[in-house]
Order: sequence, then C-alpha cells, then structure tokens
Amino acid sequence: MRKTVIVWTAVVLLAGALSARAAEDYEEGTLPDYAFSLGIGLVDPEGPVEPYYSAAFRFRLGEHDRQAAAYDRGIQAFLEPEVGYWTGDTQTDTLVGVNLLGLVPFRSVDYYFGVGAGLHFQDIDTVHVNGNVTSESDQHFGMNAQFGLDVHVSDKVALFGTGRFDLVEGSDNQVQDKLIVGLRFLF
Repeated sequence: MRKTVIVWTAVVLLAGALSARAAEDYEEGTLPDYAFSLGIGLVDPEGPVEPYYSAAFRFRLGEHDRQAAAYDRGIQAFLEPEVGYWTGDTQTDTLVGVNLLGLVPFRSVDYYFGVGAGLHFQDIDTVHVNGNVTSESDQHFGMNAQFGLDVHVSDKVALFGTGRFDLVEGSDNQVQDKLIVGLRFLF
C-alpha cells in the first residue's frame, strides 16, 4: 500500500508541474474533437483491491465554435466507448461500455463528469471444500458515474485522473470503486 501512495503522490506532483508548463503553451481554440486514452488504476470490487487497466476513445457530440477560445465554450458533450479489465485471485472482469461525458475546458485543465453503461464479462472460479475448482462465465449489465480531470502537458497530450463507481447487476461484486490515471492523446 505504501508503494501505491508514493506512486500517486509522484503522479500528482508531476501533473502539477506539467500543468504550470502547459498553461504557458496553451493555444486558444485547441479543444480537440477526439481523444484516445490508456489508463491504469485500482479497483475495489468489495474485496481486495486489484489493478485495473482501461482504454477509451472519446469524440465530441454536436457542433461547436472553433473560433472561440477553448475555455470560453462552456460544457462540451462527448461520447466515450471504453474497454476495461481487472483480475483477482478467483475472478476476472472485462468491461465493454460507453460513457456520456460533460467536459468543462479551462486553460490547462479540463474537468469532466458523466455516466455510462456497459456489459461486464465475468469469469469466476469457485474452490469447493474437497479442493475441486469450478469455473463459471457470465455477463452482467452495469452502470457507472464518474468524474475527473485532464491536465494538459502539451497541445496533444494530457495526463488524466478519473474516479468512478460501477454498479453491476446480479454480480458477486455489485459495487466496484475505481481510481484510474493515464495518458490521453488529443487530436
């Protein structure tokens, strides 16, 4: 756990330093229409905390004024298909979903919040008293709520941090709390 705290502290300090640098380089009108992100984090599936991996592609919904400064545009709507994965001692969970996000752009940091839905493909191993192991595969519908921020390190790259919770219908792990950090590539 101590290593996790050290890593998170280093990420926050690095993000702050890079944010200050990005604020100097920020160009007006550079809010991107698309973004691809890769993330790593932690998931607490009502049991031991496990590593979590994610990838997502974000694209803007609706029209927008490209001439206005990015931070003067108000809340922007994005759709974000995603894939996520975690594995524990007796269970794996692969998420395929889509999120609807509201993004509030500022000069060097963008804040976002949203909701989403997806399918959780779960494989569960059950160890019986006699030592035999049985495996089950099942799919469960899930919904999530999330919030986060993108810290711009350049016009094309941002560090992001997301906090979210997933509610998974009919699963042994019905609530999954997630904390994710990573890189977002903007274009």
